[in-house]
Amino acid sequence: MNAISKDSALKFCELCNWVYEVWVTHKVLFDENNDTENTIAKAKYFTSRLSTITQEYALLQICKLHDPAIQGNSINLTIDYILRFGDLDEEDARIRKLAGELTELFQRLSSARNKILAHNDLEVLMDNTTLGSFPEDLDNKYFEVLQGFVNAVSVKWLSSKLYPFNDLAKADVDEFLEVLKRSHKNNSKRII
Repeated sequence: MNAISKDSALKFCELCNWVYEVWVTHKVLFDENNDTENTIAKAKYFTSRLSTITQEYALLQICKLHDPAIQGNSINLTIDYILRFGDLDEEDARIRKLAGELTELFQRLSSARNKILAHNDLEVLMDNTTLGSFPEDLDNKYFEVLQGFVNAVSVKWLSSKLYPFNDLAKADVDEFLEVLKRSHKNNSKRII
């Protein structure tokens, strides 16, 4: 296989950005929302379901970044792909170090991915076993390291210094929550 092309490096950076956007959307909407009473609590059952959907999707997207580069007859654009086909030399030790750091969260998620997110393991389902837990803020650390990894890929293959993750997803959630708050205020005024 040839070394990584500019197009595949860019597509990898875009995939990582998508994973970030999915994660930050869930995090801001559910985990960091300090005004749930005036926003998402108004549709408690729906938003509870939406929280599960967005959380599981975010975790699955993280796990997909850690799939093997080669599975059967398929090639996956993943962290392993970058490491295996990136024609890395001694100067690229930083890329390898960052990839190793990313493994900590993935290792904590891999059982959830293998048993629940990608499959319906009967034993786990029947036992209601909790899988995929990790210490508080490890997800934040993961995305800080992933940003560093993506930046390193960008420097090596895209000849640019940085490939910053898109924070507009965060702003979109904030805007959505403001719309819900305004709607709640308007409905409260009508009742009075």
